[in-house]
Amino acid sequence: MTNHKNNIDAANTFAAKRVLVTGATGLIGYNLINRLIAVPDIEIIAMARSAQRLESTFAEMPVKTIAHDITQPLDPSLGHLDFIFHAASPTSGIAIRETPVDVISANLSGVTNCLEYIRHQHDGKVVIFSSVTVYAKNGDAHIAVEDHTADAENLGSPSAPYSESKRMTEVIARAYNRQYGTDITIARLSTVYGYSPNPADSAFFEFISKAIAGQDIAVHTHGLPRRDNIYVDDAINALLLLCAMPSTLSIYNISSNGDLHNYASIDEIAEIIALEATSMHDQPIRVIYETRQDRPEGIRLANARLKTHGWEISTSLKDGIRRTIKKYMDVKNLL
Repeated sequence: MTNHKNNIDAANTFAAKRVLVTGATGLIGYNLINRLIAVPDIEIIAMARSAQRLESTFAEMPVKTIAHDITQPLDPSLGHLDFIFHAASPTSGIAIRETPVDVISANLSGVTNCLEYIRHQHDGKVVIFSSVTVYAKNGDAHIAVEDHTADAENLGSPSAPYSESKRMTEVIARAYNRQYGTDITIARLSTVYGYSPNPADSAFFEFISKAIAGQDIAVHTHGLPRRDNIYVDDAINALLLLCAMPSTLSIYNISSNGDLHNYASIDEIAEIIALEATSMHDQPIRVIYETRQDRPEGIRLANARLKTHGWEISTSLKDGIRRTIKKYMDVKNLL
């Protein structure tokens, strides 16, 4: 199920504006820029660490690219910026486990550098990409509401460097708003999925790749906890809507809350990918499990606050996966 009720008119907010997107070559950054380039007279600056990846990603787009490590201060030569979408953050499980200091540094230094830039120019908005991980995985309610952040992950968890530094980016942002009046929007994103020209090191993209190649999908465990998923187009609709709001400090979950069957585990997602890809091949794609367990409860992010502004999720999990596979197949056929 997909409808177009959430096709936000971004021109009202971004026409003739200068916009910086950090982490521009990632899933959300790329799709956000792909959406914004249609806005009249907008100037978009795409920033990421790799000059080569920037060039390959945006070669055919009217976008200025700048290779920059976000742990370093932003160069004043960037000029006046009306919006900074701060999406740069290491997210791979390997990076979080093996280089946790680098993950913490990127998150804390990155957000501070963006906030400092806007503070010194005395206007402009910073949209900070926070995460579902600011909420405890094992909370009693299993539904996370924006104001309920007292519970957090165990500090001994291997993923704590990511989750705790994401929490700290929000603390830093609130401090800048309180002390300097910096215009802040904090977007707590659930698990975003969709097409990316630079797939992340994640199970989702691994499954997509195997399915398109006609290979069976190996999943370690059947019965993993469900999670809150959201298709990238729905997430971007929410981000654009939040930018049109006048508040100087707004905090929203950008999530499905399970609507349109988007509350699903990674093994259930693998099954949907296999089913959708099977129709493209002469033989069925199977999901093969090493172990099975009873499925524990997962966490959903409440989205009632966002819905009060007219936003609704419009893409079911099955349709979003189908669209993602089709896009990868279309790109593959063009090569």
